[in-house]
Amino acid sequence: MDKNECCKTVVCEGCSALIVIDERRKFIVTLRRGKVLGSDRGVLRHDDVIGRPYGSWVKLSSGIYAVVLQPRLIDYIEKGFKRRSQVIYPKDHGIIIMLLDLKPGMRVLEIGVGSGFTTAVLARIVGPEGHVYSYEIRSDMADIARRNIEAVGLADRVTLRVRDARNGVDEKGLDAAVVDMPDPWAVLHVLEEALIPGAPVVFFLPAINQVQRLLGALELRGCWTETRVLEVLLREYEIRVDALRPRTTMIAHTGYLVFSRLALRRGT
Repeated sequence: MDKNECCKTVVCEGCSALIVIDERRKFIVTLRRGKVLGSDRGVLRHDDVIGRPYGSWVKLSSGIYAVVLQPRLIDYIEKGFKRRSQVIYPKDHGIIIMLLDLKPGMRVLEIGVGSGFTTAVLARIVGPEGHVYSYEIRSDMADIARRNIEAVGLADRVTLRVRDARNGVDEKGLDAAVVDMPDPWAVLHVLEEALIPGAPVVFFLPAINQVQRLLGALELRGCWTETRVLEVLLREYEIRVDALRPRTTMIAHTGYLVFSRLALRRGT
């Protein structure tokens, strides 16, 4: 069994692992011999993890057990990625994927990268035969996004450009787009040049006045159709044998999703 096959089932040195002590104590670590993971519930030696199958229980110095799992993309988004900006949450990513009808092989435009959370989701879905073309105006944010994307092995599926997309993008004939910027009406002409007719676009906006202005701009352009506005709320439950109940806090408003599809102008 080669190393790549081994790493699918067994924790190898240099691999990343999700260490779950309890609901509040979850860590993504790159395992190295001689290193330790410290927590307020005890210390875990990396040597005690390396070589074990994923799904194993390992004992901390306190006697408490933790479980070792392969990290999923959502684990990186929730626990592993660096961030310096407001991000789009997984609850919104799910409906974005469905609205865009994302599938392997698609070429997707992203305007407004931030910390790269959405970039990673898009890159995972389009697969090695697809590609994500991402534009970020801030070089410091682009650096963070690049490191996050590299951490999950998706860098080869992403072209990240540090540039103001309001001035145009290099690509043409793209299949879909995600726009996360405060003034998306300023790139409607760019989207119309870059996307194929019928291509879906999702705009992420935190405030309703931005939504109203975007809706007006879409109408004035005369080549956008099937426009919808959505908001996704997520409520998890407390898992207790004696009292299954909703959590007292929930992820409520994060942003509004405006969906629209590019059409040919009337009369053409």
